Amino acid sequence: MPTPTSVFHRVAAKYGNIDPSDSEAVQRWFTEELPSLSPALIETILEELLTYDGTRPVEQIARIYPKGAPIPSLASSPPVRSPLLAAGWRELVRRLYGRVKGSSPDR
Repeated sequence: MPTPTSVFHRVAAKYGNIDPSDSEAVQRWFTEELPSLSPALIETILEELLTYDGTRPVEQIARIYPKGAPIPSLASSPPVRSPLLAAGWRELVRRLYGRVKGSSPDR
């Protein structure tokens, strides 16, 4: 199980003085400010994040979605293709039943 999002929020608050309830600020800190820190501090932050790998989140973080990202329409989605067996299961049963019913005991 990956590191919970709440841990990223706590780390951003601890090392970047970021409000942990502001998900966009936390994301900005990790993408824009974290790379400019010293390699030793980045290593410390990485080690702290990895210590929580596999743990369950303690608190729930509100989900946010990127602003300005286009939401795909249903028309732009690829068509659903049902598996061959799922689509023709009735016909398959009919054919199998026909073979069993039509076979003679001496075969």
